[in-house]
Amino acid sequence: MQKLIELKKDEEILVSSKPGKYLKPDYVYIPVKKEDKLLVKPNEKVKIGSNITTSIISPISGAVRSLKKMMSFNNALYYLEIENDFEEQRVKEGAKKRKFSKEEVFEVLSGKLKDKKNLVLNAIDDELYVVTENFYLFLYYDVFLELLDDLDSMFHLEHIIVCVSASSSENISNLMSDLGMYPHIELKMVPSLYLLGKTEFLLSYLGMDEKNTVVIKASRFYDAYNTLKRGRCPSDKLFTISGNAIKNPMVIQSKIGVLLKDIIKELIEFKEKDFLFIAGGLMQGKIIDIDNFVITHSLNSILIMKKEEARESLSCLKCGACHDICPKGLYPNLFSDPVYFEQKKNICLKCGLCSYICPVYINFNKYWKGENNE
Repeated sequence: MQKLIELKKDEEILVSSKPGKYLKPDYVYIPVKKEDKLLVKPNEKVKIGSNITTSIISPISGAVRSLKKMMSFNNALYYLEIENDFEEQRVKEGAKKRKFSKEEVFEVLSGKLKDKKNLVLNAIDDELYVVTENFYLFLYYDVFLELLDDLDSMFHLEHIIVCVSASSSENISNLMSDLGMYPHIELKMVPSLYLLGKTEFLLSYLGMDEKNTVVIKASRFYDAYNTLKRGRCPSDKLFTISGNAIKNPMVIQSKIGVLLKDIIKELIEFKEKDFLFIAGGLMQGKIIDIDNFVITHSLNSILIMKKEEARESLSCLKCGACHDICPKGLYPNLFSDPVYFEQKKNICLKCGLCSYICPVYINFNKYWKGENNE
């Protein structure tokens, strides 16, 4: 396995063990792409679980309004606004059940368990100050274990492993106290090395092959639990809001489709006046404007970091540090060569380690933005 590193972090940034909640928004916004077919009309009444498109349900009950231009991680341009009536009406859901068919499992997990021998539940967060996957396991570990046991009974798997960071003391304690009832489920504590949360590196660390093993993130397993055990699609999600510019870093449980600025106004206390917002993490995320930013299913974190004096990007020293640290053995300093960049861009993980280690602060992400070298 490629040598991985532990990222340095600010030990003063501590995420609360109690999640904040934002489950009663005035409005939600559903991303609509060109290829999506809208199944509702303006002013139509919808319930929680009503199909808005063929792949997205309404997270609230209320009235459909109009399409608006917003932003999110989904890269959709337009979002359908739904006004909350706060009646919490739901479409009729399937009864809770312990038994489900293999066909249901294949559909929910996109066929990932078919012909697999091993299942790994991945509760590792790679990014600094992000604990979203960890919190899914922390809040739902008991029902996760039940579902894993059901899947074991159905598929007769050789190995079922729950992977957590060695620093996650709460999850380790909870799991060790309950795993006696599930002898076929193993707990694996992994070191806090950057990128071990990615399937490729995690399987290499575990000594398992991708052909026979499926790795499922805890957040995705939460969706599977809701669908298979509760007969419903989830209308809420967890994501981390943290950073050195706020007083109260926390994991937020919110309805999908709410505006980020509404959550921040309601729940977050600032300790700095000059800050920026980063969606997706310090290493792989991007700076965003929160005015029209929508919380979608794929978002795992928002960091609110104080602005510091910009470090001047100098000319490349050709020191080789970026190559030495690259998990794929690439030469990021050669990305300024269009031919090399085109050859290697699909191999690159965009993990940010090259920029992290660069002694002259070159931001290699600029090549994906179409910028030239100086």
